[in-house]
Amino acid sequence: MYDILCLIKRNTLTFLRDKAAVFFSFLSVIILLALYFLFIGRQYTSELQQVTEGMRTFISISVIMGGVLVINTVSLSLGVVGNIITDLQYKKLDAFLVTPVKRYKIIISYYITSIMVTSVLTLLMWFITVIYVGLFSGYWYSLLTIIKVSGILIFFTFISATVMVYLTTLLKSVNAFGALSGILGTFIGFVSGIYMPLVVLGKSMYYVASVVPFTHMTILLKQIILKEPYELLPPHVVEEISVFYGTNEIGLLGQPLNMGWIILFIVLLSIGLLYFAYRNMNKKMAK
Repeated sequence: MYDILCLIKRNTLTFLRDKAAVFFSFLSVIILLALYFLFIGRQYTSELQQVTEGMRTFISISVIMGGVLVINTVSLSLGVVGNIITDLQYKKLDAFLVTPVKRYKIIISYYITSIMVTSVLTLLMWFITVIYVGLFSGYWYSLLTIIKVSGILIFFTFISATVMVYLTTLLKSVNAFGALSGILGTFIGFVSGIYMPLVVLGKSMYYVASVVPFTHMTILLKQIILKEPYELLPPHVVEEISVFYGTNEIGLLGQPLNMGWIILFIVLLSIGLLYFAYRNMNKKMAK
C-alpha cells in the first residue's frame, strides 16, 4: 500500500507541476464555456419569455453545467493519464521496473491518480457553480441536489478515467496523445449533445449518440441539475423544452431502454476496458 501511495503522490505532483498539461486539460472546458456564454447559451432561454432574469440565469447555467461537468471528467482524466505516455516514451518507468515494486501497483497508481485529481477539480468546479448560481440568479440548489450531483460526478469520474486509461494504453507516442487530446473533447461534445442539442443534429445522430456512454451520463446529470429549475416552470413548458435541453432519455439505437440498465452496461463496459488497459500496459512495460 505504501508503494501505491508513493506512486500516486509522484504522479499527482508530476501532473500539477506541468502547467501546460493542466491548462490543456481544461482547454475543452474553457472553449465550451466561452461558446456557451457568447453564442450557444442564448438559444436555451430565448423561448422562455415569461420568466425573470434570475430564473433565466438559473435555467441556462443548469443546462450549461450539465454538459460542462461531464466534459471536465473526460478532459481532466485524459490529461492526468498523459503521464503514462510520457513515462513510457522517455523510459522513466525503467527506474521503477528494477525495484521490488510490482507492475500492477504502477498501473493502478496511474488510475487512482486520475480519479483523485479529476474528482477534486470537478467537484471544485461544481461548488463554484452552486455559489455562482446562487449569487447571480438568487436561486440556490437544495442540499440534496448538491449531494446527488457530487456523488454522481465522482461515479462519472471512475467511468471517464477508465475509458481514458484504456485509450491512452493504445497510443505509442506523445504526439499521438496530443492529437487525441485535441479532438476528443470536441468529438464528445458534439456526439453527446453538449455543444448543441441532439434534436438539432438529426435523427441519425441519435443512433450514434445512443452508443456513446457520455451521452447518457450527460442526460442523467442534466436530469438531476434541472429538476429544481423545471419545478419553476409550467408542466407544458417543461414538456416542450425537455427534448431541446437534453433531459429526455434516448434509449439505445432507437429502442427504448431504462437508464438504469444503460448505466449498468456502462459500468460493465468500464470494467472490461480497465482489464484490457491493464493488459496493454503490462505488455508495454515488458518490452
